[in-house]
Amino acid sequence: MDVVKLWEKIKKIMKKRVNEGEFELFFENVEATKLEESVFTLTCNSKLIKENMEKYKSQMEEIIEIVTDEEVTINFEIKKQDVMSYKPETHSFPKETMEKASLVHTGLNPKHRLDNFVVGENSKLAYNACLAVVKNPTVYNPLFIFGSSGLGKTHLMQAVGNAILENDPSKRVYYSTSEEFANEFFKVLNSGRIQHFRDTFRALDVLLLDDIQFFEKVFGRGEGTVEEEFFHTFNKLQELGKQIIMISDKSPKEIKNLSKRLESRFLSGLTVEIQSPGYETRMMILKNMAKAQGIEIDDSILEYISDSLDTNVRELEGTLTNLNARAKLLDEEITLELVQEMLMHNVKREQSKVTAKKVIEMISTQYGVSVTDMKSKKRQKKIVETRQIAMYLLKNNDELDLSLTAVGGLFGGKDHSTVISSIRKIDKKTKEDVVFKKEIEALNKKIFRT
Repeated sequence: MDVVKLWEKIKKIMKKRVNEGEFELFFENVEATKLEESVFTLTCNSKLIKENMEKYKSQMEEIIEIVTDEEVTINFEIKKQDVMSYKPETHSFPKETMEKASLVHTGLNPKHRLDNFVVGENSKLAYNACLAVVKNPTVYNPLFIFGSSGLGKTHLMQAVGNAILENDPSKRVYYSTSEEFANEFFKVLNSGRIQHFRDTFRALDVLLLDDIQFFEKVFGRGEGTVEEEFFHTFNKLQELGKQIIMISDKSPKEIKNLSKRLESRFLSGLTVEIQSPGYETRMMILKNMAKAQGIEIDDSILEYISDSLDTNVRELEGTLTNLNARAKLLDEEITLELVQEMLMHNVKREQSKVTAKKVIEMISTQYGVSVTDMKSKKRQKKIVETRQIAMYLLKNNDELDLSLTAVGGLFGGKDHSTVISSIRKIDKKTKEDVVFKKEIEALNKKIFRT
């Protein structure tokens, strides 16, 4: 196969597995050079890109085996080149009075305000801490807010940024996710604009950083890395008395690869947790959402939803939005029966996930291969075949009704093409090997009878 075409096929599959930022930064800066004696050579534009591409090596070798039906080893090389050209920065942190239109440069969503954040016992401490920061910046610096996904942490943090700008439009406020921070760092590192990056971020009055837990993926790699750059940015802003607010799904002590010096700085300010909302808070949230979306819905129905869903705000909002859409598209009235039907479907879907988990655990026990290994990228023959058998049995069970993507997701996010290949291989073997066919049939009965 032509090396360029093979690389394009690999990229097409990998694009579905990695986030858009990583794909553009890494995969688009690699080119296929040659394929000789089962060695596929990829040339990277820099050492940094090579180091990041190497973590996808086993995944890409697995894809090549599926595409070519041959075992091929990937070899990475670094291309000698001049400094890459670059485009002017698009970020803007105005020093003079801002107009409302310039809020776009802050990364903030103007819809997130303190007055439309529903405060409950689960979020009271975090909310009051944010109010204190708005009234007296740096009173809690840094302010670290953590809690499970979908509890309104981003809303609250962005609301602080919007409130600070309302009080003083000349403030340089910027919201970013930690992934965006890392991606921007990689860009400027490759293009020789690192000083501009430093000048931009260290000139802020307020830095709002979301999804701190993402740093687990890029921290712990020594000097000249995202961690080193963030450490110095953090230090500089704190020295200058600038406000830093961070939010995360985990507490600072639970974030992996976080150095002791950063952990101590994260904990040097105020750390507060937002927990799942209680029943009364969920009711208030639902009523506010219904009012904002113009949904006419009886309180008894809201009470049922509030009583049934006790996880997070995002799920409450999703349920209400789906009900509203169904009512409009099908010209139906939102009734208690309709809500019960919808929520019961969600329960069955969750039960399906639990059942799938049990299936994987039983197959793990049957073949003596750990669940961790089955979900890993390991390619030892026994692990691969056990994984393929599990995929085959899960996909061919009508009661579970799992899609190819759903099956792949149960094994560390394997692509649907990997699942198809696994199913075909087991199906082929059952047709060629009678003993193996009986083994699979017996295993299938044993698993789905229990």
